[in-house]
Order: sequence, then C-alpha cells, then structure tokens
Amino acid sequence: MDKLRAVWRVIASWYVSGPLLAILGIVLGTLVFFYVFPGKPKIGVIDIPFTIINDNSSFVISAFMEYARRDDSIKAVFIRLNSPGGGAAASEHLYYETRKLREKKPVVIVMNDIVASGGYMMAMGANYTFAKPSSFVGNVGVILSFPGRFIARPPGEQVVPTGPFKLSGGDRRYFIGLTDQLKQAFAGIVLSERGDKLKISKEELLSAKIFPGVESVRVGLVDELGGDTAAIEKAASLAGVSNYGLVDINTEVFRNFNQKFKRIIEPLEGTGITPLGAGPTDLMAWLKGGRGLSPNGGGLEGLDPTSKPNLDTLRRYLLPSGLGESQAQVLPDFPLKVNGPNIYYLYVGPSQ
Repeated sequence: MDKLRAVWRVIASWYVSGPLLAILGIVLGTLVFFYVFPGKPKIGVIDIPFTIINDNSSFVISAFMEYARRDDSIKAVFIRLNSPGGGAAASEHLYYETRKLREKKPVVIVMNDIVASGGYMMAMGANYTFAKPSSFVGNVGVILSFPGRFIARPPGEQVVPTGPFKLSGGDRRYFIGLTDQLKQAFAGIVLSERGDKLKISKEELLSAKIFPGVESVRVGLVDELGGDTAAIEKAASLAGVSNYGLVDINTEVFRNFNQKFKRIIEPLEGTGITPLGAGPTDLMAWLKGGRGLSPNGGGLEGLDPTSKPNLDTLRRYLLPSGLGESQAQVLPDFPLKVNGPNIYYLYVGPSQ
C-alpha cells in the first residue's frame, strides 16, 4: 500500500504530470484539427469568359460545377459569367446544373460584360446575382431557325414517310406556336426564381429587352451592383464561413483532365497514333471513362494512324468556350445551313 502511494506521489508531481498533460493536449489538439476542423473552408471560383453556350461549353462548365459539388472543403461557389446565351437545350441544362449546385452550397454569380438570353437563364439557378453598372442583362426570349424539310429535294417514290410532317417536323404555324411555348417557359423560370423582386410586367419581360446593369437592378433582374470582392464576401456570408481560402476550380478540373489525357496517350508514344485524331464523341467517352488506350484495338477503332493532331478537338474540352476571339466569329449566321429546327436562347444584338 505504501508503495502504491509512493508511485502516485511521483506521478502527481509536476515534473511527471506536466509532460503527460502536454502530450495529452497535443494528441487532443491533433484529433480536433484533423477531424473536427479539417482545414480552412474554401470558396470555389469558376471563371466563364465570353462563351456561347453549346454542347461543348456546357459539358466543361458542368464539369466545373460537379467538381465544386463533390468537394466538401468548398463551402460556397462564386461564378464569373460572360455569355450572350446559346443553344436552348444547353442553356436549360446549365440552369438545372446551377440549381443542383445551389441545393448543396450557396452559388453567387457576377455578370460581366453580357449575361443575356441563355446566359441569363443559367444565372437564374444561383442564390444571388451581381452585375456591373455597364453589364448587359436580360434579353429573355427565343430564336427558332426553321429551314424547312430535312430532305431538301422532294423525295422520290421510293421514300415513304409515315406522316405529313415526317420530313419537316411540322408546318410554320406549328413552329410559331412552339416558339411561343418556349418563350413562356423561359419567362416562367425567371418569374419563379425572381419572385417579388421582379419590378416589371411579364409582357415587358417577354419583349426581350436588354438592360444595362444599373437598370437591371432597378427592375429586379439582378440583386445588386458589385464585383468580385462583393460576390466572394456574399458567398462566404451565405455559407456562414470566415477566414476562408479560394480555390480555382477551372485549374483543378483542367489538372484532372490532363491526368486522364496523359493516361490515354502514354501507351501510344512512339506508335505514330494520336487520339487527337478521334472524333469529339469518342474522345469525350474515353475521358469520362478514364480508361487507358492501346494501339491494338483497345478503344482506338476508327483512328487513322496517319492523321495529324486535331488541336481544335482537344481545345473544345480544355476551354470553356472553344470559340473565336471576337463576338462576330461565334454568332450564328441566319438562316442556319443545317437541317431541322434549331432553337436558341441567344442575344444577337442590333444589326450593323
């Protein structure tokens, strides 16, 4: 018994208990740091420069949003957006992707030079929007290009359509009605997302007018005037975080892309075969699957060993837009020289 008391006195002495408490504090602090507070919270930054929304650009922008959605260290997302719109289906897709992201974490969008038509539809998926005083915002409406028959010349007797509109999809009156339905659906999205903030009538909204930044705030199309700093602070406030860091989502996604692409081309080095000669659909499927390739039929069917690298094919996935450097290079030339109806949420601008 005396021996136990002696041992306890030694343990309780300051020169023994002091180091023990210090070690215990270090262990507890480490556990708290790594499990309770796992790193500084981050605000994700997505940069979308002047971009026509199409299948390629919406694919890349969706990849940015998916990265932000899956990374738990990112507590809110700030998007710089500059787009006059584009294809109807692609614009609607980005609206739903933005909404999906905001369901998990706050999304704040800053509208730069122009956020119109389909670009504005995408912005409706955010929690909060900013515009610059000189930004162009709005242009809620639809453009439908209907060149006529899918088969240009009247078919011969050997072609048997199953209905009167099989060769065209419908007559002019039908497509006028379809355009109005799409216009009303676009207006419905804006009215549901803006609610009581909208200070103009539905009729004025559907006039497809474009508003400068100051006016867009006054009529309720945008929440507030401001730039990047205000938007980042708003995102952090909505997420309830402070002492946060920033993460460049564009860079992170491109880094992942390059790693996947490297796995594709490494087996081909020295073979004279390049996946850059593949079609966009095949390249996209390979990248999404993350599979390595071999020159012996392991996914390279259809590649021409003598083809030169098609860098434009790769740029479609590396750049948000994959477009020319000026607006004139990317706006569609109406009427479009393709078959079938083509529907756009796109700001064309005043005629020159």
